[in-house]
Amino acid sequence: MAQFCTKCGAPLGEGLKFCTGCGATVGGPPAPAASAPAAPAPVVAAPRPAPVAPAAVAPAAKSGSPVVKIVLIVLAVLMFLGLLSAGACVYFLYRTKQKVSQFEKQVQTTFPTPTGTREVRTQPVAPAAPTAPAGPVVDTGVAIYPGATPWGGGTLVAGPTTSMKSQQYTTSDSVDQVMAFYKDKLGSTAMVTQSGGQVVVQTLGANGGITVGITSDAGLGKTKITITSIGK
Repeated sequence: MAQFCTKCGAPLGEGLKFCTGCGATVGGPPAPAASAPAAPAPVVAAPRPAPVAPAAVAPAAKSGSPVVKIVLIVLAVLMFLGLLSAGACVYFLYRTKQKVSQFEKQVQTTFPTPTGTREVRTQPVAPAAPTAPAGPVVDTGVAIYPGATPWGGGTLVAGPTTSMKSQQYTTSDSVDQVMAFYKDKLGSTAMVTQSGGQVVVQTLGANGGITVGITSDAGLGKTKITITSIGK
């Protein structure tokens, strides 16, 4: 079988140790074939980062704490109760004023203030001792001043729904002493009205009222007490 030079490809004869064409040693390792230049590696474009989806925005929490709402409700209730109480006080004062006006008119109608001028005498005449008018004494249901004596008969008027009782008394004590006694008896709710030498002590209630008129009678030289009770 013919052999060829591994370097230059010339045919070799049998027994030759060197190539007659290029002088290369026969049987030596074949010369490495010139390798073609390696093709450049393809440029791979770097992958673009995937777009990041915007995070969902959480809805804003509703403002207003439950504690704040409760405090506001409590304040509103307190304001409402305060206005209601003020209205009730105004109404009570208005009704009280009406009652006082009614009693004052009744006292003025029942016991009018004496008017006129005193008689002037040319000769001094000793005044006759006044005597108490005749008539039955009416029990008004009100405490009688200690030591006071009835002055004449009383008045009793009874209607379908209202009754009025009135009785006069006299005492040697002063107006201030009698006033202090009835203020204590009628209680702390009693109203006192003073005009000149006259004093009126009143108390009002749902079922009626009591009026005590106290005045100094110069003709008697004593203090006169007029007790009037009105009830249902």
